[in-house]
Amino acid sequence: MNRDDSGQFSTKDTLSDEYHEYFEDYSQWVTTHVDKDRTKERLEAGVKAWLRFCDKQGLDPLAVDENDVRIYIDELVREEYAETTITRRVASVSKFYIYQRNDPRKTAEIDNPTENIKLPRDYNIQNLSEYVRVLDQKGKMDIISPSASDVRKLFEHVPGKRNFTQTRNELILRLFWQTALRSDEMSRVKTRNVDDDDREITVRSAKLNRKEHPELYHRRVWWSQDLDYQIKRWRSLRSNATEDSEFFFVDSSGNSLSPSYLSRIVKDTARRAGIQEPLTRDESGDVKQHLWTAHRLRHARITYLANQTDMDLNHLRMMAGHAKFETTLQYVHTDWDAARDSYQSAVNDRS
Repeated sequence: MNRDDSGQFSTKDTLSDEYHEYFEDYSQWVTTHVDKDRTKERLEAGVKAWLRFCDKQGLDPLAVDENDVRIYIDELVREEYAETTITRRVASVSKFYIYQRNDPRKTAEIDNPTENIKLPRDYNIQNLSEYVRVLDQKGKMDIISPSASDVRKLFEHVPGKRNFTQTRNELILRLFWQTALRSDEMSRVKTRNVDDDDREITVRSAKLNRKEHPELYHRRVWWSQDLDYQIKRWRSLRSNATEDSEFFFVDSSGNSLSPSYLSRIVKDTARRAGIQEPLTRDESGDVKQHLWTAHRLRHARITYLANQTDMDLNHLRMMAGHAKFETTLQYVHTDWDAARDSYQSAVNDRS
């Protein structure tokens, strides 16, 4: 394994044909699913380094086990790579196998060989996961936002053994995605605040106080027409179970669902779908924060509406419950081609 003068992996070692095909296949997926060029480059560099290691060792990338990855990590440690680099490399390897496991073209089940590896515990590497980029030069954390295509995978793996539970859980997931509500806001939604005619839910903000932000203390969010049937179906199941509770989402005994319970539905669904990943770990190496949570669905929806639809950004700010417009702007990607098209459309309409 070679490094250049800057400490990065050298690209002069080329991959043999078979391993190059693995890389090209993964690179196409990354290009489709990752927006930021810097993140894309890191993921590709990490996987190329791993495939180069497999190539030299004569390993089939789809048949490696945990021990092979540990040998790879040992080599990185022995060559004195920085902890941040090792963390990113291992995160890239993990991402590669999550992609392989979810590739519909693969007929055999593929395990993630990094699943039981804990860098803080096993190697005393304390740097956090690649997903958390807190060292941004502007001093802010990047918005961690799953793609819309990954979000849709959740809906195919909804947990729940009974019709009541599964119907409720699927609606919760879809409403998290469509409304960008926080989990504590979702837990407080009352039946009287759900307007089927306008496809609108009125919620009380979990972040803002009435005195400072009276116009946003109670805000409105919306769902699309494709949820009408599920809303109606849930109302019917809910009324059969309980007529006493004022809350829209309840258990079979009529008790409201806590914010942590709602977020756990998201986590469990992501795990069933095979897309759950650790974001951060504590000092012992146990997972402290997962990629897929209710709040991450909020991030995903705001990011989607800000960058892939024509929704007015101020209207999005209102729906998201952001007191400051700058908060909403953090979700907006820099896209010069889109800016050019928008400008041309604006001036041509007036010329």
